[in-house]
Amino acid sequence: MKRFNAVEILTFFYGLLTAAYILAFFVKIDNAAELLLNRGAIFAALFLIRLAGERFPNRATGFVRYVFPFAMVSYWYPETYYLNEGVLVSNLDWVFDAADRRLFGCSPAMEFSARCPSPLMSELMYFGYFSYFLIFLLLFASLYFRRSAAAERAMFVTLCSFFLFYLIFVFVPVKGPQFHYPAADVGVPEGYFFSSLMRSIQASGEKPTGAFPSSHVGMTLIALAFIRRYLQRLFLPVLPVAAALTASTVYIKAHYLTDVVAAFVAAPALFVLSGVIFGVFKGWNFASYPSAPSTDAKREAP
Repeated sequence: MKRFNAVEILTFFYGLLTAAYILAFFVKIDNAAELLLNRGAIFAALFLIRLAGERFPNRATGFVRYVFPFAMVSYWYPETYYLNEGVLVSNLDWVFDAADRRLFGCSPAMEFSARCPSPLMSELMYFGYFSYFLIFLLLFASLYFRRSAAAERAMFVTLCSFFLFYLIFVFVPVKGPQFHYPAADVGVPEGYFFSSLMRSIQASGEKPTGAFPSSHVGMTLIALAFIRRYLQRLFLPVLPVAAALTASTVYIKAHYLTDVVAAFVAAPALFVLSGVIFGVFKGWNFASYPSAPSTDAKREAP
């Protein structure tokens, strides 16, 4: 394991932890054998990418070694549907729908788009939702090629926070308004480019899972924390985009407003917990990616 970097080791840990869960509830989980085989494929890919990085050690191959575990987030997230569907707890949407109505006097997810039916508003919201990917790409690319020590901490804490959110999704199964309400009632006004793009992405990979708390909002807050600390010039330009992203989760009916509120509570807790876990990992002699000497050691210090 000394030849793997921190996020690779973290990926192994999450894969093995959830594999133990799958084995414990094998007869209750659909496609359990396939899920275990998928872990074998992911682990094999981690080994092969590590070998390639050792054969051609440079900043580019080092970056690939860190990016691949994050690319697998697109697999781990929808997988939570199979891990929570009728395994331990029945679907809890009725609880959060009722909480929204009691706290806010209505269902904000149903009312927001109905009160703002403009195609331009819809396009803005879908752009905000799509910007989730752009914010993390901007963060990791900027940190990796400019501040290596900061990048190592940011990548680990971010991936660890993703995994902690996913573990919550496994034990708190909430689908979200778009799946809870009848299909005829969850339409969103048509927009333009980003509207079509996000609908295509959702149609190909979206599963009825992971609504509480909103990882889109929570992980965006964590990204903003790193941007504020290490990339201050980008913070103000990114802030309104993050605000649009937060609003979009309710507008497109991906989340109850309660999920968004919970994300503001969960994100700091998971950020701190992930930082503690990173501190434990730093005590291990894991590999580091190729990097240039620091030009700002004080600010790069984790």
